[in-house]
Amino acid sequence: MRLYVDSIVKNEIIEAIGSGFVYGVTSNPFIFSNGLKTSLKKLVTELLPYIGNEFHVQVPGRNCDEYVKNATIIYDIDPKKIVIKIPMHSEGVKAMKVLKEMGVKITATAITNVEQAIVAALLGVDYVAPFVARVDESGYSGIDVVRAIVEVYRVHKVKTLVLAASIRTPIQLVNAFMVGADCVTVKYSLLKSIVDSVVSNRVINQMNEIWKDITVE
Repeated sequence: MRLYVDSIVKNEIIEAIGSGFVYGVTSNPFIFSNGLKTSLKKLVTELLPYIGNEFHVQVPGRNCDEYVKNATIIYDIDPKKIVIKIPMHSEGVKAMKVLKEMGVKITATAITNVEQAIVAALLGVDYVAPFVARVDESGYSGIDVVRAIVEVYRVHKVKTLVLAASIRTPIQLVNAFMVGADCVTVKYSLLKSIVDSVVSNRVINQMNEIWKDITVE
């Protein structure tokens, strides 16, 4: 059971990893929405000292050759900590095959159905990342997709880990773990919200009122 933070912001990563319950860091093109002011290689190199156990880094590409070239550049920065994310489509599949033969750790990302997860497992990738909210938006249940992937992997004793992504609410996070996801990645803002609870804070305030009249020594 692992929790990741989806971020490329140094301070967010330091706080998340420093919490003690976040395993590592993931990234994707959507969090580069304002434009990356430096090279991807330089960014990964700068963030690596703070990312905890793993850094899942998606690399750009439109075909197999581009994916492999860019993946090799990034993976060689630190093969012990970096996991390369490749999106699931025909060219991505070709790249995953080549990269796995080279010994690169791979996350098959942008998974939206069980069939894709089966292909990824047959390729021997290390992680699959089903997109929960994206599947919901298409009119299906993202959590049902995660559940089905987990069951297929269980029946066939597949070693590929299920990393639920595109998680936008606390209940999606909980449900992903409930149906058997090995890992979940969430944005920093969601990570902050899951620790605090209105009910818990009310109870803590009541406790603190009592503590005011009690000494430790």
